[in-house]
Amino acid sequence: MTTDTPPEEPLLPRLLATNALHANLEKHMTLNKMADSKAAMIMTAASIIITITLTQYDKLELITTLLLAISGLLAVVFSILAIIPPLHVTDHTNLFYFRSYSELSEAEFVSQFKTVIADRDKLYDAFLHEIYYLGKHRLTRKYALIRNGLWTLLIGLLAATTSAVLLRLL
Repeated sequence: MTTDTPPEEPLLPRLLATNALHANLEKHMTLNKMADSKAAMIMTAASIIITITLTQYDKLELITTLLLAISGLLAVVFSILAIIPPLHVTDHTNLFYFRSYSELSEAEFVSQFKTVIADRDKLYDAFLHEIYYLGKHRLTRKYALIRNGLWTLLIGLLAATTSAVLLRLL
């Protein structure tokens, strides 16, 4: 007697796959939180630098003041851009990301979500899409902006310090 149903996949490989997807997604979410924390720290440090610079501008040379204020301002801008979530730009509705499905009605969302969770391959594809999107688009963008903010702040501090020392020596 033959049946048309495929044999059931063993439980262990399914659990391993599910755990791997969950662990990867959790790692991405942790990296996302870390990026937001780093951006907040850069904003705080840069804001303090700007505030101190502007309250002490009459005691500093113009070039030193400008270097500190501009680098601090640019670091704040990069940090704000890192924290602002990007628009969801894809032709694929991601049922795990609220901005992607927010245009759907509740009935459409429930129907699509039930369809996805009923089919293991569709569910894995949805998880994989979310992981890829987070890594490729969100985290790559965030960490690039944070890196730019840190470099801007570092270069500004070094340039301002160098200018202040050189102006004192001359």
